[in-house]
Amino acid sequence: MKNKLPTSPYAFSELLARVVKVCVLFLIIMSCTYMLLGMLGYHPKDPGWSHLGYHPVVSNWTGIFGAWMTDLLFSFLGIAAWLLPMIILVPTVRFMVRKEVSLLDGLPFVMLRTFGILLLMASLCTLASIHLSNQSLGFPFTSGGIVGQALSDWMVSWFSLLGSTVLLVTAAGMGCTFYMELSWDSIQNRLGAWVLSTYRGLSALLSSSSEGNNAEERVSERENALASAENSTTKSLKERIRERFEPNFNSVDEEHFSISSGPSLKAVNEESASVHNEQAPSQVLPREDKRKAVPPLVTDIVKPDNVRQETVKGSLPIRDVMSEPSANELSMPPEVVKAQSQNASVMQASAVKEPKKELKIVPLAEAHQPIQSDDQDNNIQNKERRPVRSLRKIPSLDLLDPPELQTDHGYSEEELEDMSRLLESKLKDFGVIAEVVEVNPGPVITRFEIQPAPGVKVSKITNLAKDLARSLAISSVRVVEVIPGKSVVGIEIPNASRQMVRLSEVLNSKPYNEASSRLTLGLGNDIAGNPVVANLAKMPHLLVAGTTGSGKSVGVNAMILSLLFKATPEEVRLMMVDPKMLELSIYEGIPHLLTPVITDMKEAAGGLRWCVGEMERRYRLMAKMGVRNLAGFNDKVKAAEQQGKPLLDPLWNAEEHGEPFGTPAPALETLPYIVVIIDEFADMMMIVGKKVEELIARIAQKARAAGIHLILATQRPSVDVITGLIKANVPTRIAFQVSSKIDSRTILDQSGAENLLGNGDMLYLPAGTSVPNRVHGAFVGDDEVHRVVEAWKQVGAPVYIDAVLNDSGSEGGAASGGLFDDEQDPLYDEAVAFITETRKASISSVQRKMKIGYNRAARMIETMEAAGVVTEAGSNGQREVLAPPPVRG
Repeated sequence: MKNKLPTSPYAFSELLARVVKVCVLFLIIMSCTYMLLGMLGYHPKDPGWSHLGYHPVVSNWTGIFGAWMTDLLFSFLGIAAWLLPMIILVPTVRFMVRKEVSLLDGLPFVMLRTFGILLLMASLCTLASIHLSNQSLGFPFTSGGIVGQALSDWMVSWFSLLGSTVLLVTAAGMGCTFYMELSWDSIQNRLGAWVLSTYRGLSALLSSSSEGNNAEERVSERENALASAENSTTKSLKERIRERFEPNFNSVDEEHFSISSGPSLKAVNEESASVHNEQAPSQVLPREDKRKAVPPLVTDIVKPDNVRQETVKGSLPIRDVMSEPSANELSMPPEVVKAQSQNASVMQASAVKEPKKELKIVPLAEAHQPIQSDDQDNNIQNKERRPVRSLRKIPSLDLLDPPELQTDHGYSEEELEDMSRLLESKLKDFGVIAEVVEVNPGPVITRFEIQPAPGVKVSKITNLAKDLARSLAISSVRVVEVIPGKSVVGIEIPNASRQMVRLSEVLNSKPYNEASSRLTLGLGNDIAGNPVVANLAKMPHLLVAGTTGSGKSVGVNAMILSLLFKATPEEVRLMMVDPKMLELSIYEGIPHLLTPVITDMKEAAGGLRWCVGEMERRYRLMAKMGVRNLAGFNDKVKAAEQQGKPLLDPLWNAEEHGEPFGTPAPALETLPYIVVIIDEFADMMMIVGKKVEELIARIAQKARAAGIHLILATQRPSVDVITGLIKANVPTRIAFQVSSKIDSRTILDQSGAENLLGNGDMLYLPAGTSVPNRVHGAFVGDDEVHRVVEAWKQVGAPVYIDAVLNDSGSEGGAASGGLFDDEQDPLYDEAVAFITETRKASISSVQRKMKIGYNRAARMIETMEAAGVVTEAGSNGQREVLAPPPVRG
């Protein structure tokens, strides 16, 4: 039969590599041995690098080459040259013994250990040059060589002799640590273990000598058991400790254990008793005394194999085997029987293997606390003073589509178990050790609560959201960094089948029906399926942002319908701005509108200016009435009407309204809340400019007590649209799905919105909190909106306020004082004449010429720009004068 050749094509190369490696090792060992022999046979008169020898015969054992090599080493390194063979030999021996070379683990490690070698050698050479004399050593130059001499001269001149010694010893320790891979903790532990072992050895030696001295006394104790108590003081310390803490096997008769454990247990007891007698001989009691002794608990007896198997299989537990007592057991004392029963129970507990920890699956409806709306806290207190609403004017909720019957309830328990183990495995692949401790399945998403290992940062898990989504083959994963009341991290994974949330389901819920505020908004359901409602009066303004198709417009429609089903036109009035002319124009004609749906952005700016004027008027009115908010004003007006003494308007001026002097003021009526809804305010800011931002900021700052609230929606969540001024005054925000973390941080000041599912999935950030709540927005179709709008049109026609459009059309009204109010400035004409004559349009020139302040001059320049006198400021800040100079007669 032919010999089989190696099948691997790399067999020869592997064999050659092993042979070359062994040859290199032998060469290194031979070189170190040759170097060591050369240094041992060193003679100062041999020829070398430092001098020329005059002896015809070389005295060095390794010949002339060894003499030159040794002379070079001693010349440069001095006495430290003796360490060089050992430094080279240590990694070689380590390789041969451990089959590894720690110096070759990588280039950084090699560089670190090389630095340690150089530091150690340089320190030793310098120390030798400072503290050792070369007269007795006979080296060519100094005891530390040329290297040590150069370093010692420099260090002593800078650090003195004592300082140089301290620094060099420290450097030598550091170099030794780098090179030898020393762990000072392990050295300390080994030193402590050696001290303890030495102490124990000495203690054992002393105890053995004391036992030898008392051997005769122990023999007499065995013969006379009754005198053992009197002689117990002569026992050694080791015996007394053993009797105090170790169980005494010999104090119980062997037949007692044979009853409960059978032959195998009896054999074990005999062996343990013999070993115990050899290691710690104790006194032997008579048989009648053994009956009286109470045996201790024995917990280390090995269970027989047959008993263990029966226990694990569940066919016959240990207690059933011992249920029928024998004659010997009946004759035993009660204390022995009790001890045996306790022993059997301990053995049974140790035999049963601990069951595997099951995964805790809790539905989100039970584990998740419903989101508490701001208005629910005061429901009980406000039930008595809640105004009676005319149910005839509000359409029925039957106009909305009923909720759909859900047949699929997400994942099964087996799938949740598999997904939990898969999630742990994927996290481990990315270097995160965590355990899934609880799973909360919900109607749309399932939350896995994981407990990270100590030292794992939450930011590391958050940065793995996209990697986890890819590895789990799902659309998106959202990491909940903080769960109130728990120390776990939540990972939200979308369900395979998503349940739809209808608006009728939210508006028919108990939180919405019991809410007393007329500005209650139905947002949707939370992750546990509980309805989420919010009070716009407590927000007091709302910012909604999300990309196209994320459900933003549907969410705004759901909020508007929530207001229409909660309040009458006498209670809430709406002002809608719709740049798209498609989303909000469907509400044209409902009686809640203050003005027709605004589609022209210039009219929108005028509407905001009217809101500012109305806000100021309401504040003056409330100040006269001595109330702090609109609710207090309305309560006071209603109370006066009920008493038959209506209140008169304290701000009435007959001349302003074209009435003759002395006309009595009209009675005050309740003021409705005003909600301004802007569907795409980014387009309005782009067309009108900074004036809109100033108006929005002013309304957001002051209009809460006046009952004017804003709902701003945009699909472009950028910093030039959602500016810092708007964000500072609109604390309540809703973020739908966005495309990047930057957009999410722009809306919520934190990431998370980029991992939403779209189609109404939102993050709701209430005012005063930093943890957003995930809400699945309610869906409302166009046909539902049409039905509700038609129902309200049948109730009544809208009563528009002409002052809103008049103010916007004139670009400035009495309420707000528009842009052209500055033309009434007495110096305006003179400033225009100056600009047109000098052809230089700058604020500073007007300020110097007219001797006025900067703000007044800036308003004049802006008024000229609006009137077409000058152009806008260019990139360099300069303006061109368009109007011709004045004609001089």
